[in-house]
Amino acid sequence: MALVARACSELGVELRHCSSAKTALEEFTQKRFHGIIVDDQDGPSAALLLRDIQSSVGDRRSLIIALARADAPLEAVFGAGTHLIIYKPLTQDRVRNGLRAIRTLMGRRQERTGPRIRVDITARLTINHSEVISGKIIDISTGGAALSVQQPLPVVKSLALDFALPGGKGTITTAAELVWKDVRGNLGIEFVGPDPEFTRLVSSWMKARSAAN
Repeated sequence: MALVARACSELGVELRHCSSAKTALEEFTQKRFHGIIVDDQDGPSAALLLRDIQSSVGDRRSLIIALARADAPLEAVFGAGTHLIIYKPLTQDRVRNGLRAIRTLMGRRQERTGPRIRVDITARLTINHSEVISGKIIDISTGGAALSVQQPLPVVKSLALDFALPGGKGTITTAAELVWKDVRGNLGIEFVGPDPEFTRLVSSWMKARSAAN
């Protein structure tokens, strides 16, 4: 939870840690929370806690975030009322980016520590070297991107992203890793070991786009 606490502190979000399911449920029934974070370290207990939270918070519209393994069944997690999953292994950037995404769902202004540009770029995701899914990149940086994908994702073991930058000369490709996914079909990815030319092209395009605006 240290990573979560640090990310919340950086984003100006007050965090209250509950060490047991009983304590958590008592807190939820007595107070209002904008967001609730549940770790799936103990799968069955976490799933039960998610269901109990969903029934206890009722119509108070608290947003539920799950910290989950990459192979966690999405139907089970989202079926328990979860709004967003942040995938393990957790890193500081991964937790921070996931919490920024949930701040957007909360309707709060999204603050970024690095340059990121809102876009609308058609993209193709190749999952596990075989399944191809179309989507839209909705924002991008040199380190990752957020996409809107309308069809369900399988369990993701490997991921590649292909897209063409507006005004560019062709398609560029990079390996990526799934960082978070929300209930609306949006997902966040981190570029993994991108080719220097890929990074140069994205960086140059972002600088030109920012200068034009």
